[in-house]
Amino acid sequence: MKPFVDAFTLLTIIPLPFGSGSSSPPSRFAPLFFPLVGLIIGLGAAALFALIDEFLPRNLTAALVVVFTVGITGALHVDGLADFADGVFGGQTPESRLSIMKKPDIGTFGVAAVVLALGVNWMALSSLTLGSVWIFLPIIGIVSRTAPLVIMSITKYVSANGLGSQYVGIPKPALIVVILLSLVISAAVGGGPTLSIAVGGIVAALVVGLLAKKRLGGANGDVYGAGIELAVFICLIGAAGVVDAGAITDPFWTSSD
Repeated sequence: MKPFVDAFTLLTIIPLPFGSGSSSPPSRFAPLFFPLVGLIIGLGAAALFALIDEFLPRNLTAALVVVFTVGITGALHVDGLADFADGVFGGQTPESRLSIMKKPDIGTFGVAAVVLALGVNWMALSSLTLGSVWIFLPIIGIVSRTAPLVIMSITKYVSANGLGSQYVGIPKPALIVVILLSLVISAAVGGGPTLSIAVGGIVAALVVGLLAKKRLGGANGDVYGAGIELAVFICLIGAAGVVDAGAITDPFWTSSD
């Protein structure tokens, strides 16, 4: 229970009435439960979309869902994306780039990354149908919160006392099992279309991890946050493309012989 509580309290601003997430040292296995927290966030986003879509224009519904996903996380991942963009594209050495990422202000690269990511997310959400959000948003929640595990599996942690330092040492086989499980669930829910979207999100996380490895010497909490946001970005674009192509696959529980 504690690893899940720690994962939930880290990734959301919602207090839990049970568990001891803040009264004892964090469990280093909490990241293994990130995808489960992502599923809960995705279901919440889909429920909000369905609740308000009947009363508002689709583009406004999409905008409010974006606000919900940013707000429920306390803008933690968006802040990570901004810091990541500023650091990776600024400075001359890994040390100087990490120093830039620690600064409280946001630079041009950070502002551009956040504005473009949220803007594209809004447009992609606007193109989804009411039925498709119940398929895509939970899957995107799972895959995007799997992104930090992908990054952890290919990088070392480079900040001595960052948020992610407590998760150093998770066995790689455990990370790989959870990553593969996320892909299996994606395929089970929607078949080929949702699997392809999930693979796109995993590839986005790999790119973030490799870029961090090259430019920063490894990863930190900001890199994990950037991986989440860029996985959402790629997955939403993929979902919009699937809907536009009319290639939605019904979830397995609605199939009939």
